Amino acid sequence: MIEIENLSFKYKNGKQILNNINFTIRDGEVISIIGNNGVGKSTFLKIISGILKPTKGNVKIDNIDAYQRKNMELIRKKVGIVFQNPDNQILFNNVYDDVEFALKNLNLDNSDKRIKEALNMVGMAEYINEDTFKLSLGQKQRVNIASCLAIQPKYLMLDEPTTMIDSYGKLQIYDIIKKLKENNQTIVFITNNINEILFSDRIMVLEEGKIKQVFSKEEIFDDISLLEKNNIYIPDFLRLIILLNRSGLNIKIKDYSVEELSNSILKEIRK
Repeated sequence: MIEIENLSFKYKNGKQILNNINFTIRDGEVISIIGNNGVGKSTFLKIISGILKPTKGNVKIDNIDAYQRKNMELIRKKVGIVFQNPDNQILFNNVYDDVEFALKNLNLDNSDKRIKEALNMVGMAEYINEDTFKLSLGQKQRVNIASCLAIQPKYLMLDEPTTMIDSYGKLQIYDIIKKLKENNQTIVFITNNINEILFSDRIMVLEEGKIKQVFSKEEIFDDISLLEKNNIYIPDFLRLIILLNRSGLNIKIKDYSVEELSNSILKEIRK
């Protein structure tokens, strides 16, 4: 469990970006953090990951103080983070070397086994000896996710991981997230993408450095304006589900592709 207590953050130029955040992330949850640009979403994730230290307040990860120097290596083993731009995390010219780097930094054993298992989890096993500069952005992002998974973190932070990736690459990453969720991986997303929001158990809205609202995925179907008020694009298929449910059908959002959704609707109609 991650416990965020009275968390505030101010940059050196005096700009207050987060103000008195209190929040708990339970084990096995998938959380989406949404909000406009500049409200502190990425800063929040970096603080949880131990990259930044809060100006005030504290973060406890499994009851461990995240900012005591003696705990830094342990926190890095517990929390993995993937950023928006895949190129920013690729450090080496070879896929194997890139995934291995994090393991060496944390003095983790069984590197070869961990690397192969992690690349297999993200569908990149065949690229284990490939040059990273030859990869697409989507493939690079999957290598970055593999680098995190090789550490076997309890918590995975994803900072808009599909923003720069094409539609095909997005679907591949969604498949990875589905599998991780099935295995009870705790995931925190920064996203304004409805597909990613619908993976979540809870959605946190940040506004002006504060938590404006927290709601569940199920609540979206009672009040779609929860997303509209936060400038989230609502696709027609989601509006259709809401209308059908209000008409007496019972369609659950557990499948994310249009094809799977269509099959769910047809199955329900035929009952």
